[in-house]
Amino acid sequence: MAKLYLVRHGETEENRNSRFCGWTDAPLNELGRLQAQKVAAALKDVELDAIYTSNLKRAKETASYIKEYNECIIYEVEQLKELNFGKVEGLTIEEIKQNHPDIYSGLENDYIKVKFPSGESLEEMHHRVVMAVDKILQDHQDENILLVAHSGVIRSIIAHLLTGDITYHWNFKVEHCSISTIEYHENFSVLTKLNDMCHF
Repeated sequence: MAKLYLVRHGETEENRNSRFCGWTDAPLNELGRLQAQKVAAALKDVELDAIYTSNLKRAKETASYIKEYNECIIYEVEQLKELNFGKVEGLTIEEIKQNHPDIYSGLENDYIKVKFPSGESLEEMHHRVVMAVDKILQDHQDENILLVAHSGVIRSIIAHLLTGDITYHWNFKVEHCSISTIEYHENFSVLTKLNDMCHF
């Protein structure tokens, strides 16, 4: 049985201001660094066989704090990046509603397939994330694996492993530096922890 630990990165200024932050390579802010230190301490006694992280700064920074307590290798995986919001990166939902009503309307009508201009759709992101996590689980059977990624990525992973259905993407809440865990054995997954904030 493999055990998968899913950790969302710490807070950024874009997160604090409720701005769409997908492929924008934002660093952690002061609170985000504190969150990363705390989640690292909460995981210090977990024996990890591998750490995987998105290649964006906020995820890599969070992973680096966790790595201080573990000797395993950190693997950067581009497929674990957040959804690419394209031309609306850095905007709030209200700014999108006011300045890009066509995009906002598209999201309301079909949030799965609508593609952000110069970006991607949730369906496209979900597909690349699923491909990446399936390979990671295949490569680390019967091991403890930590993934540091983004809220959208983690929701996709949980929806995929538990339901096999992207429509459940928004049914899971993922806070900054929360811990969710999944036990995986022969294509059967059990969610043992979701959005755990007990380290705060």
